[in-house]
Amino acid sequence: MVLNLSVVISRHFPKLYDDLSSLPDYRTRPQYQVRELIMSGLLMFLFRHRSRNNADNAAKNMDYQDNVMMALGIKVADMDTVNRYLKELPPSFLEEIKYDMVRALISSKVLQKYRFNGRYYQLAIDGSGMQSFDYEPYPNCPSKTYKSGKKIWTTYVLEAKIVTSNGMALSLLTEWIENPAGAGTGFNKQDSEQKAFKRLIAKLRKKFPRLPVIWLIDGLYPNITTFNMAKAYGYPFMITLKDKSLKTVQEQIADHRLFSNYQEWAHVEATSTHRITEHYKVFENIDYKGHSLCVFETIVKKVHKKDKKEEVTRFVHITGIDVHKDNVRSVSKTARLRWKIENEGFNVQKNNGYELTHKYSRKSFTATKNYYQLLQMAEMISQLTFKMKKLKDMIKYYGLTIISVLADMVSLFKFFDFNDEEIHEEFEKMKKMQLRY
Repeated sequence: MVLNLSVVISRHFPKLYDDLSSLPDYRTRPQYQVRELIMSGLLMFLFRHRSRNNADNAAKNMDYQDNVMMALGIKVADMDTVNRYLKELPPSFLEEIKYDMVRALISSKVLQKYRFNGRYYQLAIDGSGMQSFDYEPYPNCPSKTYKSGKKIWTTYVLEAKIVTSNGMALSLLTEWIENPAGAGTGFNKQDSEQKAFKRLIAKLRKKFPRLPVIWLIDGLYPNITTFNMAKAYGYPFMITLKDKSLKTVQEQIADHRLFSNYQEWAHVEATSTHRITEHYKVFENIDYKGHSLCVFETIVKKVHKKDKKEEVTRFVHITGIDVHKDNVRSVSKTARLRWKIENEGFNVQKNNGYELTHKYSRKSFTATKNYYQLLQMAEMISQLTFKMKKLKDMIKYYGLTIISVLADMVSLFKFFDFNDEEIHEEFEKMKKMQLRY
């Protein structure tokens, strides 16, 4: 497991250490190399230490230090030193390294088979609150005053992740939601998220101008601004449509239902435990302010084979794509992948040891942004490690969890005497293996 982690870094991101070494250094008498500072921050998230203090406690073990050096080739830095550096480093530097990591995955075609229609990378976009404070942690932090008079400041982020059917959610772009200077105390999350969305798409066009993506976005975004942007920039989209959104669209759907003016198909499949029926209705040529749109409804009914218990779920999406019998199932499944940014994305990062809501830096927004990028980079490496078919099968076979495996790995680093020659010999063998997902 330890060497698989190292192999993933060396195979998928061969330039990572060089890129980290090229970061600017603001220190006068450095004890650690810059790449060691950043890798120490990455290890905090890779091993899910949950806090800077826990990471330091692990690093106090000399076997841990020696074994990390043998397996990963770095000297582990104390997190106070890492924190001082991250407070000085402009966040754009780590963002650029993350962009290069994604470009490396795209160039090596790791994600190619998960594209929609054999062409489009599926880009789920969503916003989330992170840390909350009862004081203003940095200037222009969004705040909300409750009826009780209590005021809370919250760090908000808008994130775009490439999502795949095998459960990956890889950070592509990040846009921070901040009150502009002099904006006063009020903050409207929806207005600010909409503005951040425009900035994020502008960043997408600048950083990845030729990357074919399809937007997968939630019920906040079916509006004329989004439709105009998609048309102007040539991005296809699938957007969750709430029942009370876009009144004129809902009226047209009602008319189509009344006169049975829609296409209808069904798909049935069986798993070891359930019989699953997906029923599709497609409403075409829906006009909204000059845009010809398609609305498709999916009703999923799962019936347990033994107890016959039924579970019914309904999904409604709006798109500019032509939906027909041959692609309706693929379109529906792709639209529903948006949930992966919430489940495999924010939910995992908040609750599975990454501690996204933890205050890694209480007063420096610069450091907070850098910790966030380190978390996204670490999660990218972690997913590529644990989504490998052989590791995924092993974890399932032994009834393990990723958290338990990582805890065992940390224990191995702390209490096992690694042999440098054996590590090198085994690593050389593993470098030649295929990484299958």
